[in-house]
Amino acid sequence: MSGTCTGFIDASFLRAEGAKAIGQSPKGVRPDAQAVVGWFRSLTGKEALDQIFLRAYWYDSAFDPSHPSYVGQRSFFDAIALTPGLQLRLGHIAEGPSPLEQPIRRALESTATGLGMEPEVLLAEFDRHWRFRPNRQQKGVDTLIALDMVRLAGRSICETMVLIAGDRDFAEVVRASQDFGTRVLVATPKRSSVSREIAQLADEVIDITEAEVRQMLTPRPMYSGSGSG
Repeated sequence: MSGTCTGFIDASFLRAEGAKAIGQSPKGVRPDAQAVVGWFRSLTGKEALDQIFLRAYWYDSAFDPSHPSYVGQRSFFDAIALTPGLQLRLGHIAEGPSPLEQPIRRALESTATGLGMEPEVLLAEFDRHWRFRPNRQQKGVDTLIALDMVRLAGRSICETMVLIAGDRDFAEVVRASQDFGTRVLVATPKRSSVSREIAQLADEVIDITEAEVRQMLTPRPMYSGSGSG
């Protein structure tokens, strides 16, 4: 056995695409860090790869400490950080208004006017029964993955990298890592979730089987957090 292998996990990608692969809602599952590490160890021990698993980097996004969901999410991240074989890397969650809110409010105002009602009355009644979910976006995660991959490749830390992600934005990251002589494999629960650019650049695309996905994703506890935690 020669060489080492390092993993890079976009946790949101794994949860979203893994849930689709097993017919579940992404909101109903969460990644199991120990099972993911076990998958990497099994992968690197196979004859086709036959390398030493060095570690995996886990990328996710966190709420600001002032957010009501911070404490519950933090306990999940703390457990991940203590998982042998994993290093936790966190971006942040940016919240904004729902993109549906203004169009719906304008439609309600027009409806109220058409019915001869005061728009404020209809909107006030609407607000009593409906609350828009904030639009949440993951920020900084792709940048962390890109920086870590290129930094480790440039230092020849590992011979092989396994990336669990599929966004086309990683194309140049894969190319740059390969230019340093690192082999880059892309792993995914669904081949259709990997962009054409990534699939063409990767030295190999690895299928995460349905059985493996079911081990990696567990039912999500009912609490008010978000992201992959």
